[in-house]
Amino acid sequence: MKKHVFLLFLLAIGLQFYSVSQVFVADLPPGYNKVVSAESEKGLDGSPWLTENWVPGTINLISGKTIENLKYRYNVYRNQLYFQYGDAEYMVGTPDSIDYLLMDGKKFVYDNSDPVNKDKRRLMEIAIDGKARMYVNYYPEIIPANYNIALGSGNKNETVAVKEAYLIKVESVLTVVDKKGKLIPVALSDKNQEVSSFIKKEKISPKKRADIEKVVRYYNSLQN
Repeated sequence: MKKHVFLLFLLAIGLQFYSVSQVFVADLPPGYNKVVSAESEKGLDGSPWLTENWVPGTINLISGKTIENLKYRYNVYRNQLYFQYGDAEYMVGTPDSIDYLLMDGKKFVYDNSDPVNKDKRRLMEIAIDGKARMYVNYYPEIIPANYNIALGSGNKNETVAVKEAYLIKVESVLTVVDKKGKLIPVALSDKNQEVSSFIKKEKISPKKRADIEKVVRYYNSLQN
């Protein structure tokens, strides 16, 4: 029965999914052709998911085609995007075919998340777009187990937590916002003086997303 369901699935959506550079390729157990994505990772406490529920979204492909009416969920720990069709879950197998994803009222793209290592591509949110683009990189932080045998308290397992890092990209130059914010004017170097004055005047905190958004928005306004 499951094989029949899968055949019907291919017939129903094959033209949509497999004619667009095979953007959705399921890496699946033989005979089942679906993924069961666990709510948690084995051996880890905490949630690896960006959103706890499946979220409606739209994918625009580099080819110009659009895939609508599916629900998505992003596993931050695995850096893996899943989509839901019916009661089955599938993995997006070729993310390089995606131009951008609209999900949960936000815009996401796959791009490099490390200025040094060009292979660290992740699904990141575009918080601000313009000459300077601000990314929110959702990444997993592993918190060590802290179980105390003598006291019989604490966590026996490591815990995964979803954290945010902020990046600024101008043309092809990517900068990770540091804890002290010293690299923000460097990232926006053609307006270094104006940006530095703005940061000081507005008492910008590099730890606050809204503050960094304010700086990038200000920088982009200077381009007009």
